[in-house]
Amino acid sequence: MKGKYSDTPSFLEASLKPIISGLIIGMVVIAITFILFALLMSFNLLPTASATVVSSISVAIGSFLSGFFAAKRLTKNGLIIGAICGFLLFILFTLIGVAAFGSAPGASTLIRLLIFVTSGAIGGIIGVGNADKRKIV
Repeated sequence: MKGKYSDTPSFLEASLKPIISGLIIGMVVIAITFILFALLMSFNLLPTASATVVSSISVAIGSFLSGFFAAKRLTKNGLIIGAICGFLLFILFTLIGVAAFGSAPGASTLIRLLIFVTSGAIGGIIGVGNADKRKIV
């Protein structure tokens, strides 16, 4: 006799673990690229005026890899999964920025949202296309 709940997980239940692992990967990659670019700036290999561009590149790389790995684990809905990963990373980093600096998000926040979501969605699309298609018997 079947109960009230079915045996097949919903979309949210099935995608929660890959999204969380993708978010962790994205945060680690963003932190590493921030540190790398900060070191390059401290040794005067990059001008400090390029901090905005460098931070945008860092979050784009991290968001891309977040969507890529989450969608690769799920092997379907890459655009949606990648965009969700990018959006959640955006929310996380915006909340951290507001808490750290105590100021409200500005006009550049919309551009940052576009960077996070777009690069995450592209990573998700590529991650689904790059998924391992071998069957294990």
